[in-house]
Amino acid sequence: MPVFDYAIAALTLGFIAYFFLSFSPAVLERWRARGERAYAYYLVLYQRYMGVLCLGVLPAAGLWFLNKSPLDYGFQSGMTAYDFMWIGGTALLILPINYFNARKLDNLAMYPQIRLKEWSLAVVLHNAMSWAAYLLAYEWLFRGLFLMSAAAVLPMWTAILLTTSLYAIAHIPKGLKETVGAMPLGVLLGYLTLQTHTLWIAWGIHVVLALSNSYLSLYYQPDMRLKR
Repeated sequence: MPVFDYAIAALTLGFIAYFFLSFSPAVLERWRARGERAYAYYLVLYQRYMGVLCLGVLPAAGLWFLNKSPLDYGFQSGMTAYDFMWIGGTALLILPINYFNARKLDNLAMYPQIRLKEWSLAVVLHNAMSWAAYLLAYEWLFRGLFLMSAAAVLPMWTAILLTTSLYAIAHIPKGLKETVGAMPLGVLLGYLTLQTHTLWIAWGIHVVLALSNSYLSLYYQPDMRLKR
């Protein structure tokens, strides 16, 4: 089986498994039955680490049957000064936008995803680590395995636009604003991924975006606060 064919199957089946194992009514009801803290906190961690499994670990493991290494799709080298330059420069744009967007009611209705009224240091750290792990699996599947294997058989911009289209579709459950915003971001991250042959820039920018929105939203939530 060609790697691109495998990537199509991995992306399709991975997301189907992830959504049904993480967001189906039966799963949500089981977590709700465990109590308020479990539903507001541990469910979110479960969903993110289920994403790590379905979008990262299992698709990566399947590559061994094709005599391919998952390390060849986005992990060819460590982070470089060029990567940090792009991540830091993009952060200067992301942070002001998130600062003003985080206080809006539609954003506060969804973020932070952990809905505890009081955040301890452990919650803050688990939120950051689970986001980082989930986004590493997410970026590896989209812009590592799928985009890089697509670019091997398709023209570069066709591969980028195809990946960006699927990336935008994956954001539909989060609303129109995030779906539309995923399009230009997806094109930029796809281009940078193919230029550097690593996913570190895409992952770093995505982590900055997620964590800054998460903690700014926590700051603006009227019923949430950090535990002293």
